[in-house]
Amino acid sequence: MATPIVLRASNATQCPLFKQGEGMTVQLPSVIASKCHAICAANLAQFAKFYEERGRAADGQIYACSYVGCRANFKVEIGKELPEVHAASIPVPGAEVNRPMSGIFTQGAGPNTRTAIVALAARLKTTPLFSSLPATELETVAKNMQVREYAPGNDCLRKGEFGRAFFLIQSGQAEVVNVEADGAQKVIALLGPGQCFGEMSLLTGDVCSATVRAQSRLSALVLPRGDFERMLDHNPQLTRHFNRLLAERLRITNRKLVEIQDGVTGRLAMLSLPELTQSLNSSNRTGKLVLIRANQEGTVIFDKGVIHDVVLGPHRREAAFYELMKWKDGQFRFEPCEVTVAGMEPMDAMGLLMEGMRRQDEETARYRTGVLGEGPGA
Repeated sequence: MATPIVLRASNATQCPLFKQGEGMTVQLPSVIASKCHAICAANLAQFAKFYEERGRAADGQIYACSYVGCRANFKVEIGKELPEVHAASIPVPGAEVNRPMSGIFTQGAGPNTRTAIVALAARLKTTPLFSSLPATELETVAKNMQVREYAPGNDCLRKGEFGRAFFLIQSGQAEVVNVEADGAQKVIALLGPGQCFGEMSLLTGDVCSATVRAQSRLSALVLPRGDFERMLDHNPQLTRHFNRLLAERLRITNRKLVEIQDGVTGRLAMLSLPELTQSLNSSNRTGKLVLIRANQEGTVIFDKGVIHDVVLGPHRREAAFYELMKWKDGQFRFEPCEVTVAGMEPMDAMGLLMEGMRRQDEETARYRTGVLGEGPGA
């Protein structure tokens, strides 16, 4: 049996999971769930690499968590275990407050030989998503993939968390679950072998809009965020594929997720403007979608699912919509009502969304290459 190791938070500044002195008990490649205050997949993946490089020399050393926005440092204590924190049982449905964070899994080694890499690349080639990639690129993707297995009832992704990886299901089934603020849960989709999840948050930069949970024992190939982004940079045709996948998934999922007939309110961090637009468009709704952030208010007019006008301060129509797409927080409210659209030119919702995403990608690229902020005094 693998040696137990404690990863103890020595500095938990801005850490969403651990307080000072709390941590995880690890037995690579998995964890002892009952002896963890919480379970952080990003932390575990980072430590696996750290331990692989140092071995037992890692005892007593400090390393930093790689989770986006986290400032926590962790001390490695080899041969130790935390005391029992909670029972190692599958959580009772509905008891969301007692559920550990997503990321409880058994991590297996990815392909680590030339033969295994080529074999996995050949399997990937048979899937629609990767069929267009050349052999050399497929081998690079295969080499960076990890294998994770989740027990039934464990969350792979959690609504409200930022995405950290792309998942491709090998075997088993996962359910997409909407979790309301009051703890109510509703299964809105089922995913099976060959289907993927996690890409939406990676592509949009938003938090996950739903929880993905293993319905049965689930085995998935996992590509970490950095490798996923590199794959898209080198293969622009995949971006087009994911755009189509996003549009279709939003059309199906949000039609089940949002009951628009009697109006709906919520937070943009949980349901973004692109998701709302897809839902209202696919369900042919008529009324006003009002978005509020600080002292700003924007309005999108829908008639039978078609956008006819958008207003945000001095901005109108397309310009206003692209500005609203930048909002990552704030409140929204849909008001079903009769609208007057005489004289208004209808607007293509999908065209708006695609152009808005293109502009955001361009803006992100400008930041990454240092174009923004350059000049005198920068």
